[in-house]
Amino acid sequence: MKFKIASTFLFQIFIFSLFASCTRYVRITEEKFTKQTANVAPNVYLTTFSEIDSEYPPVLILDPVLVNKKALYLGDYSGLIGVLNGNGFSVWLLHFDSYADLDLKEIGDKILPQAISQIQRVSNRKDYILGGVSLGGQAVLHYLRGKKDSSIYKSFFLGTGMDYKYNDSFLEDMKKEKRFGKDLTDICKGKDTFCSRFISYDQDDPSTLFVYRNLWNYLPSLEENPKNWAEFESSDFPTLFIAGKIDNVAPSESIHPVYRRKKGASQFVEIGRDNRANIDYDHLSLFAHEDAASEIYQKIADWLKKKKGD
Repeated sequence: MKFKIASTFLFQIFIFSLFASCTRYVRITEEKFTKQTANVAPNVYLTTFSEIDSEYPPVLILDPVLVNKKALYLGDYSGLIGVLNGNGFSVWLLHFDSYADLDLKEIGDKILPQAISQIQRVSNRKDYILGGVSLGGQAVLHYLRGKKDSSIYKSFFLGTGMDYKYNDSFLEDMKKEKRFGKDLTDICKGKDTFCSRFISYDQDDPSTLFVYRNLWNYLPSLEENPKNWAEFESSDFPTLFIAGKIDNVAPSESIHPVYRRKKGASQFVEIGRDNRANIDYDHLSLFAHEDAASEIYQKIADWLKKKKGD
C-alpha cells in the first residue's frame, strides 16, 4: 500500500516536471469578447477566440456556471482561454446570460450537439477537444451519455465533480444546510464562511461565484449517480482530470473514481504543494489565482499539444 501511494506521488511529480515550460498567453479584453460573441439561441451565446491556421483541433469549453465566466478570459494572463490561445488553440466558449432554470442535462442533450456542429462547419475539421470546467463539465458529461462520438480528439476536466457517492460530500452538506433554493441575502451579510470566501455582488469581479443574491435558486441540479457516466468511462479518447488539493466543491474524492474507471490514455493530477504548486488550490483558485496560468493552464495546453500515444 505504501509503495502504491509513493508510486502515485512520484508519477504526479513526473507529470508536473514533464509539463514544465514558459507560459504563453494572449490578452483578451471585454471589448474583444463582445465583438466575437454571437447569440445562437435564447439565452445561449457562442464566443470565438480563433487562431488563424491552427494546427490543433478546436477546443469547446462550456460556461463554468458556478464561477464567473470572466475568470476564463480576463486578468493578467487572460485566464484559461488566453493561455490556450497563446499556445495556438482556437477556443469556443458556450455560455449564458441568465442561469435561472438552467438544465445541465438539456444543455448536454440539445445545445452542445448544435454548437459542435457549428464549430466543425466553421473550422472545417471534424475532430475537436471538449473542455469541462467547474459545473459546466457535468453538461459535457451529459452530452457523452448514451453516445459514441468518434470526433472527440481529447477531453479535459478542471474542477468538475463527477461521483458524489462519498460521505460528507458537497451535495450532502448543501442538502443538510438547506442552502438549495434559499435566498442568502441576509445570511451573507453575516459571518457565513461560504459567503465570505466565495460570493460577491460585483459583476465585474471574475474571481467570484455567481453574483445573484439568491445563489442556490439558480444552481442547476448536480448529478450524483456515477453510473450515468458509464459511456464516458468506456470511451477511449485521452482525458486529463485536474482537481484542487483542497477543493471542497469538486474534491479528488469526486473525480478520482471516474478517472480510475476511464479507459484510454487518461491522467489525473491534484494541484497543490505536494506537486510543487505554490498553494493548495481550492475550487475558486483553480480559475482565479495569479499562479494558475503557469501552474495549471499551461500544463493543460502542453498536454493537449501532445500527439496521441506520446
